[in-house]
Amino acid sequence: MHRAPVPEDEKSYFVKRLLPTLCPLSDSAYMLGPAVILGTLARYSYILFEGSVYWCIEWEPGLLVIEFAPDGYMAWTAIRSPVPEFGDRTPIQNDIDAYDEAAPNHQHNLVFDPWDAALDETYREFLCFVPADAQTQKSYELAISHVDSLGDIIKSKYSTNMDQWRKDRLANIKDWAGEGISVN
Repeated sequence: MHRAPVPEDEKSYFVKRLLPTLCPLSDSAYMLGPAVILGTLARYSYILFEGSVYWCIEWEPGLLVIEFAPDGYMAWTAIRSPVPEFGDRTPIQNDIDAYDEAAPNHQHNLVFDPWDAALDETYREFLCFVPADAQTQKSYELAISHVDSLGDIIKSKYSTNMDQWRKDRLANIKDWAGEGISVN
């Protein structure tokens, strides 16, 4: 596990634009939706902020953010990508009008800077990633302990028909996320 500070622009975007859009997520809703993402090829990162872990996932309609708090509380949001044709979607006029190709893509940076650093030592050095200290690891483990226990429930409940479970969960995420919230 490595860690690095979130750059100020991305931190501001995360705190001021993403966090206010989070909605509570029940254990059941997690197991019937976003839990399936762990078995996909989705790109993601984690942000440790004020004791909670935020799982940031590149996913239609752009970015899913799921909060895991130490007390078991979970919340989530679906944010629309600023890129009008993200995921081969049909752009709406508001997306086209608001898109600035030269503007920073905070969603991309929140996911792919840490993802690249995890895979490439050069990126780790460039982005100032260092091995996580014991306190960071402990905070992470505490925040995800509840959701880890839900994984055990999923395995025991759906192990005989995991393919159908995956298919149904992917459809649930798509229905829930819809077009996503525009925050750009």
